[in-house]
Amino acid sequence: MERFTVVMRDDEVSLSLGQRIVSHLISENKILDDENPQIVISVGGDGTMLHALHQRMHQIENVLFVGIHTGTLGFFTDYEASEVEDLLEDVVHLPPMTEEVQLLEVRRFNGDSFESLYAINEARVENIIKTQSIDVYIDKEYLETFRGNGLCVSTQIGSTAYNRSLRGAVLLPSIRAMQLTEVAGIHHKLSRSLSTSLVIPENHIIRFESKSYYDSILCYDHLHIRLDGVDAVEFRLCKKAARFARYRPTSFIKRLNNLY
Repeated sequence: MERFTVVMRDDEVSLSLGQRIVSHLISENKILDDENPQIVISVGGDGTMLHALHQRMHQIENVLFVGIHTGTLGFFTDYEASEVEDLLEDVVHLPPMTEEVQLLEVRRFNGDSFESLYAINEARVENIIKTQSIDVYIDKEYLETFRGNGLCVSTQIGSTAYNRSLRGAVLLPSIRAMQLTEVAGIHHKLSRSLSTSLVIPENHIIRFESKSYYDSILCYDHLHIRLDGVDAVEFRLCKKAARFARYRPTSFIKRLNNLY
């Protein structure tokens, strides 16, 4: 890997470590390239890595990502702040293993036309102002009419993120699937929905239709966009993938064990 860039969280420890990484790699004749890097080094936490991933979404399949965390342990980062020398040694001298993480494609429909957005962890339709009614379809087959704050669709890796706080299931990496989980659903004799999370294998499409998405927002990872004027939203796992450089592979079970 000759060309690199570094994305840093805006705190003293992360900025200091980031500058140290830049200086060392340049001294090793690596090229600092913010436009077309081969590897992106994230210094911070999972939020910093998500920022780096979305920043490079236009070239996501041509870039490798590796992270060093300066706060709590994250699922995207392999090194602690005290292991910066190990990171530098590995990046300079070792060929990494590559781990691909399948992305979630989210399509916002206005009539027959649509716009695609992409998420690593999850995307959700949410309305915090009023009750949102959503007709849910799986592959064009009606499942339910949900009423409540909203619905979340997560990826396998995102099953440990916001989905977990909604009491959704954690999925192992071998399970290539999406997960549909409710956000504050309303349940009584006049308003019923599944109420539990639903795991949906890849190659299926989840579709949300509503008579009105006014005041609703679409949150995808750390980003959001209003849904005013949108007719429907679809979710599918796509061929597009984020690629992580694993110099020191850590098992998913170990990452999960460190989470709680």
